[in-house]
Amino acid sequence: MKALVAYGSRYGTAAEIAEEIARFIQEEEVEVDLVDIRRIKDCDATPYDLVIVGSGIKMGKWTKGSLKFLNNNKSSLAEKKVALFVSCGAANEEDSQAEGQEKYLDEVAAKNLVNQPVATGLFGSVYDPDAKHGIAFNLTKRFFKKDLEKKGLDPTKRHDFRDWEGIRSWALNLTDLLKNER
Repeated sequence: MKALVAYGSRYGTAAEIAEEIARFIQEEEVEVDLVDIRRIKDCDATPYDLVIVGSGIKMGKWTKGSLKFLNNNKSSLAEKKVALFVSCGAANEEDSQAEGQEKYLDEVAAKNLVNQPVATGLFGSVYDPDAKHGIAFNLTKRFFKKDLEKKGLDPTKRHDFRDWEGIRSWALNLTDLLKNER
């Protein structure tokens, strides 16, 4: 059994999630290749039994590399078990999770995959006021600050909203699915 975890990450949040997914799957005695899509020109999904593709979300969009990977491998992914995940702020709040699921996972799957994915993961984000962000983040930073203050959180500090146990459980479910289909 062989799995590919391919991801696009702008600030490292999705990369850390992909690394944890790969580590957890590998612990289940599945051979795993972890690929940062920005670091390779082309990646072929053909040799894998399970393909997991993830992206960070910035301004409502997947990374270009992750979408390009899905598009370039559309026909071979039709023959594979495919799972998608994103790291985004929509996962941080219960009232925005359904919208995040639809916009960032369901719509992307419908546009870029022949078949429905075997799993989708909507994982939280990281707020880091000291990270280098683009102009769009800087323009909206005050809204993030106000939101954090409403929740009683210090907006001058880094906050990790990812549910690591949920991420590990998601990865374990994928390995179970892979092993049970053998």
